[in-house]
Amino acid sequence: MDAKELGSIKGWFAGRLPDGWFVGVEVTVEDDQIVVLGALPEVDLGSTPEEKEGAAAGRISRFREETRGDRIRIAQEAEERFHKYVTWGATMGGVTKRFNPGGGGRSSGDRRVMIGRWLRRHGRGRHGAGTPSAPSSTSQVF
Repeated sequence: MDAKELGSIKGWFAGRLPDGWFVGVEVTVEDDQIVVLGALPEVDLGSTPEEKEGAAAGRISRFREETRGDRIRIAQEAEERFHKYVTWGATMGGVTKRFNPGGGGRSSGDRRVMIGRWLRRHGRGRHGAGTPSAPSSTSQVF
């Protein structure tokens, strides 16, 4: 991958990510995937290192759940545009978590099935709300 293509990917994500998600974002390309690692705003959530680490992990988990639908849509757009998978991650207070596409240990076919089910359950299939989605030739990510 050349610098121009990487710059295009970074610029697209800088313009596409919703305001307020991250206080900083790092976009890299590893093999066939784009990795978006965002820094969440720091908050004081504990007095001991263990409490702070646990609170940061909890905030990252909350971010993951609250943004899942939006991240899926953004990843679909990026995959169509750049022909690469998208993996998300977040960092806060020294804790970093990467959100594996569709969960750990699954093949890309399983990811498509899992995400297709999530989209249909939430009325967000590719063919309109409430309509079952046709199988996709590209995988989608959480």
